[in-house]
Amino acid sequence: MTKGFNHDNLEAVVNKFVKISKLFLVLALLPASASAALIFNIDTFTTDKLTISIPVGSNTLDATGSPPGWPDIKMLFLIDPNGVNNDWIVGDPGNQSFSGKIDGISIDDISFFANGLLSGDGVSILFTSTLSAGDTVTSAISLTWSGTNAFDPSAVSSLLLIWGDDGYPGSYPFGDPQGTTSTSAVPDTGSTAALLGAGVAALAFARRRLG
Repeated sequence: MTKGFNHDNLEAVVNKFVKISKLFLVLALLPASASAALIFNIDTFTTDKLTISIPVGSNTLDATGSPPGWPDIKMLFLIDPNGVNNDWIVGDPGNQSFSGKIDGISIDDISFFANGLLSGDGVSILFTSTLSAGDTVTSAISLTWSGTNAFDPSAVSSLLLIWGDDGYPGSYPFGDPQGTTSTSAVPDTGSTAALLGAGVAALAFARRRLG
């Protein structure tokens, strides 16, 4: 005897599929960051714009050795973790904006350096006061550099955030390493939209079967 169609079983399968799809979507959007203190996200990285963010929460400034000396103790730098790189800032990303605080300390200024400070390309973040090991991000940090044909994203595979440069000109990367994030982890809006579309289509099909 042929068994009847079991709507309850199908609904359970569909619900499980939806949950798994959501999990994969969340994992796809997470940055490929190594375990470190100030873990940051690369939200935008194109030829014209670089935007990074550091969320509020458990992110704390780490000192793997002695904290940087003055005035480096007030500065963070974003550089290539794989060595001196003079090729990823190729224009003038002079348009910039910033917000956020670490332990209530505001950002005073951000800037870029192409084949200059620290011998290679990078960006710097200057705070209004001294930072200390264990300081927590108290207001979400957002940093943006932009300009026409300012960057070459293909010239760097990841970016490293360091605290201070008091080791310069010693061994690279000079300061206290914080988070490292792969540039390939920047969400591809086309792929994300396709994944969402596939999930919606599957859900609609399942509901038609249930209906």
